[in-house]
Amino acid sequence: MKKIAAIILLTCAAAGVRAQIKLSDKDFNNLVALADLYSRNNMCTGEDFSKTANSLRTPVLTHVIDVMLAIGRADSTVIEKRFLARPGHDELTLWYAIREIHYNRIDTPKTSLTSADVAKKVLSENIDERWLVHNYYYLEYTGLAMYFNNADLRNVNIEIDSLNLKDQTEKGIFFLNVTKGLIEGRFLVLQSMKKNDRIMEFARKMPKFNGKPYYYYTDLDFPDFDWSGYKSDETYKQMHVGGLMSTLAIHFSAIATIGDKNAARDLYFNSILHKPDLFKYSKQSAMLQQIYDGSK
Repeated sequence: MKKIAAIILLTCAAAGVRAQIKLSDKDFNNLVALADLYSRNNMCTGEDFSKTANSLRTPVLTHVIDVMLAIGRADSTVIEKRFLARPGHDELTLWYAIREIHYNRIDTPKTSLTSADVAKKVLSENIDERWLVHNYYYLEYTGLAMYFNNADLRNVNIEIDSLNLKDQTEKGIFFLNVTKGLIEGRFLVLQSMKKNDRIMEFARKMPKFNGKPYYYYTDLDFPDFDWSGYKSDETYKQMHVGGLMSTLAIHFSAIATIGDKNAARDLYFNSILHKPDLFKYSKQSAMLQQIYDGSK
């Protein structure tokens, strides 16, 4: 019985570990070259970037390059399903190698490995898939942010369930990254400039998520986790759910300033600002709790 139990345990353990990703020499060398290219121009803009990226195409890298070029164009293609949908594990790992090569290059006190060494290390590791999913959407939101500078997305509906995301955690990671790219930094800047009219302008232009305004998305009760953020010691939800709460608070304040009580109530009672279980992820948790207690 002990032997059978040991075999079962080993089988279960093996099921949770993915084999390392093996690339041909050409795919590997082109991945490293593409990562170095990205690191020197992470906005993915310009004819030189496009020309060099296209010269590195292989069947393995073609979707990665398509996404980079869409980011650089910052046009309507960035919200197409083929780019918003979750790639498979192997491609997500390629994106993580690109991220790690970039950080290795810019963090000069840490730069001791070559880009090829970093890529080999990433491709041989079993990386938490939550980190992989976050990294993909984090890198992609540059294009979303640039596109949203002038685009009106109010007639766009993003059906999160259609994007190949595996579970509540991955759906939450997707939503938090997209809203962060579209409005989080933008709202902070506009608030500091006291531009409530501009905050409301961008809020009105936000896409729908699952057919509803962005602030209706509250399915963020997934387990918190440590993550490998760049020079960040916060947990994932402290950084990203806390950031969303700040964004919502700015939006709420802008609505209140213009005196639209119905819109203010709609945002408050249908958003995570009215979910006390999530307040602990905000730096303003005491204030949020006080407002919640007063709203009963």
